[in-house]
Formats: sequence, C-alpha cells, structure tokens
Amino acid sequence: MVGPAASAAPPKQSKELASAIYDDWKRQVVDEAKKRAVGQNVDYETFKNMVSVAHLRPIGAAKTVKHEAMLPSWRYNDDGTAPSSEQQAIAAAAMALRSKEPSEPPSTSGDFYREWRRNCPSLDAKYRYLRLVGPNGLQQLFKVEISVDALKDVLTALEACWLVHAGAAEDGAEGSGAALSEAVFVVSVLAALSQAGRFGLTLKLLGSGPKAVLASLFSQLQGAVDAAAAGNLPMPAVPHNSDTQLRMPTPAEFDQLKAAYCVA
Repeated sequence: MVGPAASAAPPKQSKELASAIYDDWKRQVVDEAKKRAVGQNVDYETFKNMVSVAHLRPIGAAKTVKHEAMLPSWRYNDDGTAPSSEQQAIAAAAMALRSKEPSEPPSTSGDFYREWRRNCPSLDAKYRYLRLVGPNGLQQLFKVEISVDALKDVLTALEACWLVHAGAAEDGAEGSGAALSEAVFVVSVLAALSQAGRFGLTLKLLGSGPKAVLASLFSQLQGAVDAAAAGNLPMPAVPHNSDTQLRMPTPAEFDQLKAAYCVA
C-alpha cells in the first residue's frame, strides 16, 4: 500500500524531467512556426509581432493616417529599425486583408457562414475568426448541426495555423506558456464542435482528406497534452468569449475526444 509520502511533491528529478519534456515540445513548436510562417506571406519576425497584438482591436485608417509619429511597436524590427520597403509592402497587404475581417462574434450560424466565406479568405483569417468566436460561441452556433463543409474548413484552418500562432506567441512571450495556451484553445474548439447536433453523421460524411487532417491535428496536440501532464508547467489564461475557464484535458479526456472524432 502506498503511504502518505506518495502524495508529496514530486522529486527534483521528476520536475527536471517535466521541464525537459516541456522545453523539447516548445522548441519543436517554435521551429514549426518558423517553417509555416513562410506560407503566410510575411516574414517570421513580422508575423510574431502581429501575433503578439492579435487580441487588440485594429485602429481605423482615419485614426492612423495623421499620427505617423506614433506607430505601434510591431511596425518595427526587433532592433528598433524601420522595416525595409519590401517588408512594409508585405505588412501593408496583410493589414489590408485584415481590415475586412469580422470584428464582432456572429449571433447565428448563418452569420458565421457568411463572414467565414466572404471576409475570411485565408486560412489564417479563418483561424483568427475562430479565435474571435471562441469555443463556447461555436458550441452555441452549431447546437442544431454543423455542415460537412464547415467542419472540414474549420479542421483545415486549425491544423494549418495553430502551430504557427502557438510558436510565434511562445517565442514572443519568452516562455510564458503561450504555446500551451494556444493548444488549450484548439482542443476546446474540437470539444465544442463534437457537441454539435448530428455531429456523428457529419463526421461520417467527411472524406479521406479531412480525416488525414484530423489525424495530423490530434498528433500535434498530443505533444501539448503530454507536456502539460508531465508536471506543473506555465499556462496563462486563454482569452475567449465566456466566463468559463478553458483548461488542458487530461490524457484520458484527450483520448475520449479522439474517440469522438474516430481518431486512433
């Protein structure tokens, strides 16, 4: 029988192992973010800075044109120098696209679909829209059902973008646990969608392509779940549109979520 001492704090070696597991996972996430940022039409440093202020509401053009002397920090390179003309052109194009993106959560599934198709042209724009809506918002919107195309698009956006955002956020925050926070958000979105009406039927109608995306997504998230379960690791609050605190599932809970999506 295990005595009371068994419930004491883990030995130093266990804590070091937990930190090593987390550091290894974090390093992989940041490296993956740098690779995937290439496909976002913006250099990694600019993308990292944009991620760091992604939670802020964009300022309208009328408010910025006459205040060029007070540009936000992400408009500069890490060393404080002004970006090159090429960097400025890329950033301007990215911001022009973002200015058309929705700024308020939808109130109905119809509103969601409309904004998703019209004003979220890129996978990264779709990912930011999912961030805006939040897991609880998605669960409410798709209480009746979620279409096959919508589920397919959401899964594709999550798989393509979450590692980029996680790595860039972690790299910019210098180890605050931002990568795990991003993983919590993605897992929470998957859990929310699994509660949609007729979800089982919708899942059966997914083709082989989306199912491969699902397998890749859960494989990526498994590392985050394992890292979080290894020990007391940093995890800041996840911003979303609900009073309910999001949290990382236990390995057993994550296995249940995988089963809901029929992922081995």
